[in-house]
Amino acid sequence: MDKMREQFADLNKGSIEAALSFAQVSMESAERLMRLQLEAAKAFIAEQSETAKALSDAKDPQAMMDLRSKLAEQSVERLLGYSRNIYEVAAQSQKDFAKVFSQRFSGYQQEATSSLEKMIKAAPGGSDAAAAAITSTIAATQSAMDSLTKAARQAAELADANVKAVSDAATGAFRGTKKK
Repeated sequence: MDKMREQFADLNKGSIEAALSFAQVSMESAERLMRLQLEAAKAFIAEQSETAKALSDAKDPQAMMDLRSKLAEQSVERLLGYSRNIYEVAAQSQKDFAKVFSQRFSGYQQEATSSLEKMIKAAPGGSDAAAAAITSTIAATQSAMDSLTKAARQAAELADANVKAVSDAATGAFRGTKKK
């Protein structure tokens, strides 16, 4: 009975550690986003001050139109850069969450495997077939989870590459249209 309580306490301890790790990743992600937003706000205020000065210096309608085009271009480039930065924070957070989840799942898996191995050793004679079936099932499950984890990682990398490619293409397309 004491062994059962000890195992339950270990399980709770692991769950608490995982929850704290998730909370820490969440706070770090929120901090990065807040820092990004603060930097964007500071840049916006500085740019608006420069814009106001540039508009006051414009002498004729053509100068104002040229300035308007330049400001629109800068706004789109800033927006693309800001969205790219937000995506990078989100992608990093996803990687951090996946790492914590993977570590915790691995811990649960090791605990389950250890418990089953102890149970198999304590099993009565003649239960070798059942023990082999359980061991085979555990190995198959572990292999399947490894494959799923690898596939999820590859999908995330592909999505990351696609987002970067689309962002670069949008930036290039915008720059191409402004030269015309």
